[in-house]
Amino acid sequence: MIALVKDTTFTVLGIIAGIVFGVSAVTFLMNLIAGSMDLVSQLGSGVGLVIVLAVAAFIILKVRIVSSMITGAIIGVVANIVFQSVYGTDIITWLIMQL
Repeated sequence: MIALVKDTTFTVLGIIAGIVFGVSAVTFLMNLIAGSMDLVSQLGSGVGLVIVLAVAAFIILKVRIVSSMITGAIIGVVANIVFQSVYGTDIITWLIMQL
């Protein structure tokens, strides 16, 4: 099901996370990728080929999704910084004031 969703969806989710949570969103997503790399290092040589292929497919999918979200989060952080320099407030505060 997740494979059917396009990367742009995750990029948009990343933009929202970047606007709302800022740089901490990027840090969290980078830690998710680091966790995937730790999983690879924990696989021993005694693990069966089918298990290794399943884990590899999961890691490839996870890294692809998280990298799309990291791209979006960086775009969101930059957009929030530009918006703050132009309007003097961040995007979320501005949206709340408009309601």
